[in-house]
Amino acid sequence: MFRTLSLIIATACLVLATSVVAVPSPKAVPARPELSFTPGDLRIFRSNEDGRWYWYFTYGVENNTGIDQIWIPDMVLYTDQGEILKAGQGVSSLVTDEIVEYIGDPLLEPQYAIIGDLKQGRGNAKNGLSVWPARQMEVNELALFVAGMSSETLEVEHPLTKAPVVLKKTLKREYLIPGAANTRGDRPVELHPDSPQREVWIFR
Repeated sequence: MFRTLSLIIATACLVLATSVVAVPSPKAVPARPELSFTPGDLRIFRSNEDGRWYWYFTYGVENNTGIDQIWIPDMVLYTDQGEILKAGQGVSSLVTDEIVEYIGDPLLEPQYAIIGDLKQGRGNAKNGLSVWPARQMEVNELALFVAGMSSETLEVEHPLTKAPVVLKKTLKREYLIPGAANTRGDRPVELHPDSPQREVWIFR
């Protein structure tokens, strides 16, 4: 199944005409300071507002770059059912607020509220929430892509249109769900045992 999700990701992402390897990895040491990102848990939740299921992910972000920044989280969730889900799309503010209340963190900010200035220092760090519709309960593998922490980009040529495409430095996290997703209760989704036990950064 891990190969299935990898194939979906490779098909959906931009692939150069030669091979995926032709796209270099981001620099090991960033040329410019980046926002500090602390991943939280990925969980599933059934809303009392509409009776539907949703994935949600919590995180922390802190600005130690030396200058004030703007935080615009860009989070996309892939599933082994062929879904490509952008955070917030198909999610009402009522459902998002319901999840915020359920978590019970008074400092937690949903995506529609957290976008904006991120001032320097630990005292100005933010706790964020991203939400996606969970339409498929047969999902076993998921991959989360998070961008917005780094200004590092790579311009490549689209293999079909030949137009320039700008790829962003992106954090990739892969997850595994044994069994049906809606039987987990509130347990966090575990990281995939076949994924590297370290942060994985790619251009996407």
